Amino acid sequence: MGFKCIHIADVHFRGLTRHEEYRDAFEDFFRQARDLEPDVIYVGGDIVHSKTQGISPELIDILNWWFTSLANIAPTHVILGNHDGLIANKQRQDAISPILDALSNPNIFLYKKSGVYPTGVSGFNWCVFSCFDEEGWKDIRPVANEINIALFHGGVQGSATDIDWQIEGEVEVGFFEEFEFAFLGDIHKLQYLDKEKRVAYPGSTIQQNYGEDSGKGFLFWDIKDRDNFISQFYPVAHRHPYVTLDWDGDLECILQKAKGYPDESRFRIRASDLISQAEIKQLHVLLKEEKNPYEIVFKYEQSDSIGLTWQSDHGDISLDDFRDAKTHIKLMQQYYSDLSITNSAWERLEKLINKYVNELVANNKSIKNTRWSLKRLEFENIFSYGKENVVDFDKLSGITGIFGRNRSGKSSIPGALMYALYNTTDRGAIKNLHIINSRKGHCRAKVDFLVDGNRYRAERQSVKHQTRAGKVHAVTHLNLSRLNSDGEEIQDLNGEQRRETEKILRELIGTSEDFLMTSLASQGEMNSFVKNRTTQRKTILNKFLALDIFENMHSLAKEESSSIKTLLKNVPDKDWDKVIENKEDNLVDKRFQKEELEKQFLKAQASLEELNITLATHGNKDAVTQQDIDDQIENIENFENKNLLFQEKIKDHKIQKDDLARKLLRILKLKEQFPIDELKEQFEIQHDLEKNLLALEHSYEKEKNLLKVQKKSVKILNEVPCGDQFPACKFIKNSHINKRLQEGQEQITNNALSNVRASKRVLRRMKEQQYEIKIKRYDEILVQESSLVLENSRMEISLNSLTTQENRLSQLIAECCNELSGMKLRVSSNSNAKAVSNLRRKIANARQDVANLDVKRISVSESIALLQKEIENLKLEKKKYSHLLDEWKCYELFIGAVSKKGIPLQIISSQLPLINAEISKILQGVVGFTVELKVEHGNNDMDIVINYGDSQRIIECASGMEKMMASLAIRVALINISCLPKTDLLIIDEGFGALDEMNVEACNRLLDSLKKWFKNILVISHVDAVKDAVDNVLDIISVGKDAKINYE
Repeated sequence: MGFKCIHIADVHFRGLTRHEEYRDAFEDFFRQARDLEPDVIYVGGDIVHSKTQGISPELIDILNWWFTSLANIAPTHVILGNHDGLIANKQRQDAISPILDALSNPNIFLYKKSGVYPTGVSGFNWCVFSCFDEEGWKDIRPVANEINIALFHGGVQGSATDIDWQIEGEVEVGFFEEFEFAFLGDIHKLQYLDKEKRVAYPGSTIQQNYGEDSGKGFLFWDIKDRDNFISQFYPVAHRHPYVTLDWDGDLECILQKAKGYPDESRFRIRASDLISQAEIKQLHVLLKEEKNPYEIVFKYEQSDSIGLTWQSDHGDISLDDFRDAKTHIKLMQQYYSDLSITNSAWERLEKLINKYVNELVANNKSIKNTRWSLKRLEFENIFSYGKENVVDFDKLSGITGIFGRNRSGKSSIPGALMYALYNTTDRGAIKNLHIINSRKGHCRAKVDFLVDGNRYRAERQSVKHQTRAGKVHAVTHLNLSRLNSDGEEIQDLNGEQRRETEKILRELIGTSEDFLMTSLASQGEMNSFVKNRTTQRKTILNKFLALDIFENMHSLAKEESSSIKTLLKNVPDKDWDKVIENKEDNLVDKRFQKEELEKQFLKAQASLEELNITLATHGNKDAVTQQDIDDQIENIENFENKNLLFQEKIKDHKIQKDDLARKLLRILKLKEQFPIDELKEQFEIQHDLEKNLLALEHSYEKEKNLLKVQKKSVKILNEVPCGDQFPACKFIKNSHINKRLQEGQEQITNNALSNVRASKRVLRRMKEQQYEIKIKRYDEILVQESSLVLENSRMEISLNSLTTQENRLSQLIAECCNELSGMKLRVSSNSNAKAVSNLRRKIANARQDVANLDVKRISVSESIALLQKEIENLKLEKKKYSHLLDEWKCYELFIGAVSKKGIPLQIISSQLPLINAEISKILQGVVGFTVELKVEHGNNDMDIVINYGDSQRIIECASGMEKMMASLAIRVALINISCLPKTDLLIIDEGFGALDEMNVEACNRLLDSLKKWFKNILVISHVDAVKDAVDNVLDIISVGKDAKINYE
């Protein structure tokens, strides 16, 4: 009698999706099964996909239909797979048993316990190795003289997946050597593990994803006897197969490849580089027209790490070279490559870059782009924990779950780690007093970690103390040492004070902010990046890319340039070139005017001379009329009246000039008596003394704090019961050292205080002398003197002009009087006399013209001198203004380049495609969307976009699941490109609350994919479905009122 069996496994029914697709496929399976007329149908596990999660009414309905249809064809024998229940939590019910119990179909047999069971065909037995009952494996014995078929769901060494990845396996093929056949499940690829083809996986019944080959189905066994059998594979029709098409940049080529597959297939376009959005849209249109695809997705296969470089015209710039001024000079040259900048401006820019970069690097010695590894954590009396808690991370790898009820102490484990490393926790700013178990008097944590191949140990202890006033506080100690490979201390790295030791520790592993941004997604903070405002996201990204140095340089430059900006505001707003040009044009006009006046003056003099000659050669030149006498008298009176006015003006000018001279003389005497050089020297001494006093006060505070620390440390010796018996004890050895140093430190502190007091007394006496006020007063006197000298110069010029005019007028009056006397003696009334009189009148008018032209000529000469002086002063002011303006323009260029919209934006924009590609790579095959970071040029905002291919929306409009998955992918992508110190550990604390049953499985796949970047992934959750994704479990138990964990 023979044995005919249909062998299927790994069906993976979903909670809600793909039901119609499965119905179509299994209708084809049922048709083939009825034609084959099997004795039995064997189902080898993994019937459902999401374990006990997502058990929807629709899933129950389709399973009811499926099991009933199987049983109608032939007796159906079922074992469970790891996807059918919670192997790590076996007290929970599996997903299949309740359904089969409810069906109560006599033709369906479920084997959850390991053991030997009849097949229903005489001489053939099932030997079931249940993954839910590994304890029962040892009791399984094959029945003699009968055919025993081993049923096993799990990995066997030597088996391979669809991508030919070799499985490490739970058992070897030899495990089944006692049995005639082995019907296997769990591995989705059809394969035989022995030469005789007795041990076989049928593969998944239906293609599950793009990672599996097409042509899935089942095995049909026709076993006549022990040595006479055949097994044949039958494919099951699949309405929507998963098809991967390799992109080579040619749309027509892709279309031709797609034609070889059924309509309504799922198409995945696989590319090595990002495909443009235009080509993606065109692909969608063409494929939908030609093949009516069920879905179209894209996969980008890139290297596992992103190159931390930015391409510039000066070569590739590494993002961890921002501590080098030469890098910033290259970036500045690249940024302003399209701008014409003078060599002198570049020199100023380079000086600013060197100045600020060197200053910031000197003040910040934190490490960049360093990886470190956590080895072991021990702690006691932290939060709810008691003594002897150990987690040996060397013995953990992959995904490790920390599970338990609320308030069981799950989140206290990363809290203990942060306390040990950073003297803080992930719970915000809390005192160390609150970290200590409220029922204990102290807490302690010790952590071993590896940096650059060197092993270190940080040990921290906090002890409660109560003051006389009854106030309770905690005193914390820190020990840091380097270890050898055996874990023995070989170098003490402690500083004189704890803060110095903390600084050394920071230089090894970075800050707590670095740790929270990279390795620890603390409780409630998984979505912190997406919850931030759009501007704040860019600030966080700046830190990941080490671009915060630009922000620091921006702050320094703005602060220093503010004084120049103030000076520029105080300078009158004028067009210096235009003003100087106008003055020079006026000067040219005045010089031309002077030349014209010279010509007119010479012409007038020549005319006067000609008239004088005519008069001199006249026959009756001495003849005078009465009218000449009257005119002469009138002229003399006019000249005398005019002369009186000149004399009054001269008198006033002399009074004013004498007053100016007296003021200038007083200022001169004051300057001679004013010890300005001595005052400046004393003020400089005062300034130096003020700086010295600050240094002395700082030194005193430092020594006082050290003394305070030593006194607190020594005080511990009064509280410990052992007294001075154990001076080498590592927890009180520093106290013994401080006890020896205390007396000397008190003397040092008192000396420092005496120096401060003495300096204050000297400084107080110097300030009483008011050197600064006196120097300011002297400067005011100099300004006043300059103004008086300028006024005196103007007065001198005006007085000289008036005196010259008065002298000439006096001389003219005297001449006119003398002439009048002669004229009276020569009075005549004949016609010749009248002619001579007219001639004399012309001569007088000509003489007046000459005098007027001479006055104008002198006035123009004075104007020329004043204009020359004004032009000289304007040019000096312009030079000073130009220097200030050049400095301000240099600062403006620098500030613009290092601002958020400058070089940092260029670098972020250049890195975003790489970051987005990394996010896509992380999410690929996990969810149906990808996430993109977007920055618009000239905008300080950063948007996060959920991209489904055919639609997009910003993260603010996304669901809780989308935000959680996006946050995790963004965090990992930023860690991969970050220059921050980072460890090979990722901790996720309660980040799964936003996921429903359908999406927890997707998240589990995402966590599994992250193993390539992290040695250890710690998952803290009370969601049962997450437990199925873990490789290890850290169990928290209760010991009395305290929690306890031990994994070593």
